[in-house]
Amino acid sequence: MEEYDRIGRREFLAKYGFATTAKYFVVHDGKRYDAKALTGAAHGYQHGEAMRWDDFSGGLSTVVRQLRSLDFEVDAPARSPEWARDELILTLDLYFKTRGHLELEMTSSQVVDLSEELRSLPVFDAATRSLPAFRNPSEVALKLHNFAALDPAQGGTGIGQGLPGDHEIWAEWAHRPDELFATAVAIRADGHAAVPEPPTSEEEEYEADEGRILYRLHRRRERDRKIVKAKKDDVLSKTGKLACEVCGFESALFYGPDVADLVDVHHVVPLHKIGASKTRLADLAIVCPNCHRAIHKHRPFVTPAELKAKRDSAVSSLARSPT
Repeated sequence: MEEYDRIGRREFLAKYGFATTAKYFVVHDGKRYDAKALTGAAHGYQHGEAMRWDDFSGGLSTVVRQLRSLDFEVDAPARSPEWARDELILTLDLYFKTRGHLELEMTSSQVVDLSEELRSLPVFDAATRSLPAFRNPSEVALKLHNFAALDPAQGGTGIGQGLPGDHEIWAEWAHRPDELFATAVAIRADGHAAVPEPPTSEEEEYEADEGRILYRLHRRRERDRKIVKAKKDDVLSKTGKLACEVCGFESALFYGPDVADLVDVHHVVPLHKIGASKTRLADLAIVCPNCHRAIHKHRPFVTPAELKAKRDSAVSSLARSPT
């Protein structure tokens, strides 16, 4: 702290290789000190070699906890929420675009640009996105390092092994970079569209393969009354019934003709593949609410035909197994 006061904040941060922080500050005698930079410099005083910003994590569970255990006062803002799939997809997209030649520094223009983009993306409410710590360059750079740690091509370099969400996104998207890129493009194209919030009871929004923004648009298309009626009328005229294309359920057989249309209309093609194109009847499928939920639960995206094959296989296995 004495050195910080003597040479000033800018020189202190430059000397030890840290950028300014908007998150955690040690408060002492009415003055505020960048907590992580202070800790890295203190390591040098105690052990002879200071730590740089990318040598250790500076979050609530590490630096802040340690400083507080030593009775320092630390000013810490509200914790940022867990990363949404949309945000992880955009960050992984940047990782693959720059892998091998991006210095994963918080001051990198690509990192700063992505930080600004994530802070403006309407995945979370405006109050959350206005938090100083929310998806700042340091947080974005750390997430890129987490992906580097998961990348076999990087030989295990990076920081830590990432959070469960990082592992899930890597497992689901790393082997299909073209789809990852297309999904990122679609998220960016529709991210600032005036999409109404779906009911909070729809858990699928938070489970959707493509993230919240594209899921909202997906459900918006599925609720278009004109296209829903057109699809149901088309199927009724051709088959005389409204049966789930996955399990064959017909509500009229169980509940009577008054509820013959207890089915959903599902958009078969992921939005990242069709973009803003006009919905065709061939792009829609008739599914019961349970199967519809199961479709949206799957990662990666499955079609009703793929889910039907999976279901038929499971039913066949159950039939062959001893009672």
